[in-house]
Amino acid sequence: MEVLLIALLLIALGVLFVHFLNSNNDASGKTKDQTLVEYPVSDWAGKRGQRGEEEVQRILSRLPRTEYVVLNDVLLPTRNGTTQIDHVVVSLYGIFVIESKNYKGSIYGTRTSEKWSQYINGEQYNFRNPLKQNTAHVMAIEKATLISGRNIIPLVVFTGSATLKVLDCDEVIYDGMLYETICRYKEKVLTPELMESYARIIDDKIDENRDTISAHVDGVRERKTLWDQEINAGKCPRCDGYLVLRKGKYGDFYGCSNYPRCKFTKNL
Repeated sequence: MEVLLIALLLIALGVLFVHFLNSNNDASGKTKDQTLVEYPVSDWAGKRGQRGEEEVQRILSRLPRTEYVVLNDVLLPTRNGTTQIDHVVVSLYGIFVIESKNYKGSIYGTRTSEKWSQYINGEQYNFRNPLKQNTAHVMAIEKATLISGRNIIPLVVFTGSATLKVLDCDEVIYDGMLYETICRYKEKVLTPELMESYARIIDDKIDENRDTISAHVDGVRERKTLWDQEINAGKCPRCDGYLVLRKGKYGDFYGCSNYPRCKFTKNL
């Protein structure tokens, strides 16, 4: 009799559990409390990058204001147009030029390689070497301030859940290491007056380029539109080749007909 009662109790509990699941799921299998927001790839990547920059800003905001001046989203002129720098910290100990990356998966690269690789869910994605990207930012700071390059400290900060497997790149760090890394610099190379002066110079450059910011964004959008148009037409956007369907280790993809001279690829 006791065994029968236990069996009936278990059945009743199972029915209640199934009813609970059904009441909290819609027809697509998602709970009612979930909100599914889908963005185009470009919008999603932009929002991901923005979240990473906001996290770095939060960390930098903890620096003492008497010793550090934090400037975010800095746009400076270059020989070829403009360059956007995620964060610049002008301090008594030098100028920190910070490039932030919000990635997940495993990140592989070296100091000299043109491209770094992200491995996630069995797929490989390549992106520009952020150290070389930040070198252009350092040159823009040098030009704007006329400060010696030895007093500029470049850093590449990875937010998110990425696992770094890069070689010989001490200036590539996790966001949790950023505050400590900056505070490790103890030798004063600027006076408080010079620190304020350099920060003001960079800030004035930002103001001068406010109109350029809009043109910069429009230019990026226009180049992406042309890029997409060429790809949709079966043309390689990097050279005069055309796109060929190829088979790779991780599935089919489009590659340039001029390979290996041109190594452009596009995942399906």
